Amino acid sequence: MGDAGDRTVPSVDYSPFTLASFLSGFRTVKGVRVPVSRDMKFGLFVNPQAPAGTAPTALADDLLAQTEAARDAGFDLVTTGQHYLADYAQLQLMPLLARMTAVSGSMRVGSGIVLLPLHHPVEIAEQLTTLSALCDGVVAGVGAGYRDVEFESFGIPKEERAGRLAEGVELMNRLWTEENVTFDGEFYSVDDVSITPRPAEKPDVWVAANARRAVERAARIGDAWFVNPHATVAEIREQKRQYDAVREERGEDTDVPVFREAFVAPTRDEAVSAAREHLEAKYQRYIEWGQDEAMEDQEDLHRSFEELAEDRFVLGTPEEACAEIERYEEELNASDVVLRVCWPGMDNERAVECIERIGDDVIPHV
Repeated sequence: MGDAGDRTVPSVDYSPFTLASFLSGFRTVKGVRVPVSRDMKFGLFVNPQAPAGTAPTALADDLLAQTEAARDAGFDLVTTGQHYLADYAQLQLMPLLARMTAVSGSMRVGSGIVLLPLHHPVEIAEQLTTLSALCDGVVAGVGAGYRDVEFESFGIPKEERAGRLAEGVELMNRLWTEENVTFDGEFYSVDDVSITPRPAEKPDVWVAANARRAVERAARIGDAWFVNPHATVAEIREQKRQYDAVREERGEDTDVPVFREAFVAPTRDEAVSAAREHLEAKYQRYIEWGQDEAMEDQEDLHRSFEELAEDRFVLGTPEEACAEIERYEEELNASDVVLRVCWPGMDNERAVECIERIGDDVIPHV
């Protein structure tokens, strides 16, 4: 590696940065750390699913390329999800996240989400603690799950998922913050145990939720509600009133990370054309898997693509994406926006191009 004089430093306009913004932190732009002036944080959800028959090595290479593109574009977080026994080619969460830490740079790395009721919380707490030693911070995204085949195959009654989720979050938080933990719950029990070492900083726990009762539970047990990509902003705004009421009563923050399907292109028509085929297929698969049954309105996903996209997806030019993301900040008190820009069957080069465009034309302007 050459000395600093050998590096080509990208042109960066520092004029908007004040001392306060300088102290707020940094992000990496094309390998160089520059100060962050914005409040909104950007995350990328890399999709661990591909059409059946896809070579796992090819899928892994694509996801690492997307992670590197997000790092160089100035994203703050990279995350991925979890399903079992899928009819896609699917890479599993923890090994994939561990590999991604090698190229994640200054981004935080997150589980987005781990299906916590299918796992013992001691295992997940320990694994995320190890992950935190490999990167610049961890987010613990968790959720209850919804697919019958997963619960049946793991031998976990689906009706226990809410209780297991709540107990699991409580036990993980205690293991991360207390030296000796005794816990005697309905589903999990430990006696005078410790994680060694504990993480330097407790991971933020983002709890995914779709229906009203689940949103209220997220307000009680998590550090934030991980807002789902399936609901419209109008639906989220209504649910957030309930969420805010619970949080305010507890004296806790009401800001939330918001997960959205997105594609940004030079024109709106190009963005819709790039995403439509793959998003339509993905949401049809959600219905087949039973995701619609976890929604507040179980008919909400049974719509044409045009109806699905309305008030739900971020598809358009950089200017349109900026306006939509700023709307989340204003209307939902969004602290983070997590974007999924690739779906099974999409060409990886097109996804990387979108990530780079977001870095060039969206992140600096929000």
